[in-house]
Amino acid sequence: MADPKKGERLPLNSLDNIRDLGAVQTRDGQYITPGRLLRGGDLYHASYQDQNDLRRVYKLRTVIDLRTNREREERPDAAIHGVEYVTIPVLEGRSACMTWGRDGIEELIHFRGDAERYMYALYESLALNRKTQRAYGDFLRFLKHHGEGTLLWHSMAGKDRAGMATALLLHILGVSREEILADYMRSEVYLRADVQSMIRILEDRGVPHRVLKNADIILGVKEDYLIHAFDKITEKYGTFEKYAKRALGLSPFDMNFLKDRYLREKL
Repeated sequence: MADPKKGERLPLNSLDNIRDLGAVQTRDGQYITPGRLLRGGDLYHASYQDQNDLRRVYKLRTVIDLRTNREREERPDAAIHGVEYVTIPVLEGRSACMTWGRDGIEELIHFRGDAERYMYALYESLALNRKTQRAYGDFLRFLKHHGEGTLLWHSMAGKDRAGMATALLLHILGVSREEILADYMRSEVYLRADVQSMIRILEDRGVPHRVLKNADIILGVKEDYLIHAFDKITEKYGTFEKYAKRALGLSPFDMNFLKDRYLREKL
């Protein structure tokens, strides 16, 4: 397995946004251990070759699915032999305009709100909604107790719910705000072709320009959304450490344990 280049995507043929966080550097000069932490979108269209590579080349052991029950039913993950699947739904029952399948197209067509306002509200909810906080706390505790092998977490596209999960983890590991935002924005590059494909489908349906504009916003990635989420955390809790303790249920010991488990001094 080639050394990762600071959170770049894996060279898979059917999965556009699976990325290894290995080689991302912390503020104190440590590195996330390569080959341990993967983030991405769902595995619904994973080819047999990609499934084989994930298991044999990248040593995938566990998949954490952050999607809703409805999303999992519509687009079930490929069942990779020998891999454990764990479900930790984020925003269960609030998946409107976050899906990329048949239902997502209909939701985008019938969406009547302000797309920018919707996205800011979504990220505020990802940060402050109590059920979401419990889900992210469960996610981080699972990482704390995870043993050997590679772990992959994903949402539908891998940008919002998985993006927030990754940002929280990177913050705990001591990664700078600048690098957290850079990792988050990589989804914009890797998902752009998928967004354009969805917009072409909508164009073929003859939808109004308003729908196309909303789709581009809702399916896209913008760093201001993640900044807004962290601003809301600071506004309500004062510091991230207080947020981690009171909202996510993580102690300083838990956060240091995560650092010990997933960081190394040298690549």
